[in-house]
Amino acid sequence: MSSTHKPILIVALAVISLLVLLYSLVIYQDVLLGIAVVVAIWTVYVLYTLVGILGRIADALERLAGERGAERAVEYEN
Repeated sequence: MSSTHKPILIVALAVISLLVLLYSLVIYQDVLLGIAVVVAIWTVYVLYTLVGILGRIADALERLAGERGAERAVEYEN
């Protein structure tokens, strides 16, 4: 996900969280259920972000390993 869409996603999740809490408090009259749903929504978001970060770390490590492999190949040729 590009960094320009990230603030929009956070605002959207915040609005959805607020609406779920209001619904659970006003209509369903069980705030604990609303909190559980909000926690589930944000947990999914955090896990999604974590997977993206881990993917970028893996790409960087692969790039670093490729560069070191190329350096060692040059050393062995000399």
